[in-house]
Amino acid sequence: MSGKHAVKSSKKSLIIIICVVVLVAVIAGAVILFMNLSGKNNNSATTVPTAAASTTADNTNSTQNVSDSVSETTQPATKSGEASQEPTEQGYTAETSSNDSEIVVPTISGEKQKPKFSATLIPYYANEEYSLRDLFGSAYSGGGFTFNEDGTFIDGITSASANSGAYIVEGDSVVITYSNDKNVIATVTEWNGDVPAEITVNYGGIIVSFK
Repeated sequence: MSGKHAVKSSKKSLIIIICVVVLVAVIAGAVILFMNLSGKNNNSATTVPTAAASTTADNTNSTQNVSDSVSETTQPATKSGEASQEPTEQGYTAETSSNDSEIVVPTISGEKQKPKFSATLIPYYANEEYSLRDLFGSAYSGGGFTFNEDGTFIDGITSASANSGAYIVEGDSVVITYSNDKNVIATVTEWNGDVPAEITVNYGGIIVSFK
């Protein structure tokens, strides 16, 4: 009888050991699975905000670029009320005639040409809103138009690169052509014989008087 009891006890012990081993294996597997799942969740939680931050930064940069583009587009080319430092260009499509220089000056159809003259006319008045310094800015040199009897002139008012050319006198107008082919009409408002004693020139809508 004691031998049978011993065999039964050994079998029970073996079963208990097997159950314990299986239980430990199950617990270990559960722990490993839980750790793997936790690691994946942590990685996902770390990656998603980074992508969102990148998307937000891209959107911010795009918005900034659009805003800058709109600002550049709507920026006025010149301040309101500022006048041009150069005389307003005027031209005619009538026949042309050349003077002693190689520059061709357009003529005003139907007007008789008058003799060329020698004189220097200095700007002295713009209007009540602008001084000559305000009108011409830092480029103002204090000089004026110097007309020569050979039909050439020098614009000593500003320091522009194209400041010389040719002219003709027709009626009460002095037609001025710069070396860069820009045409300007000066209106004679006072004569001293055949020599203009006073002229006016349009600078961006502001009439400047010279004498």
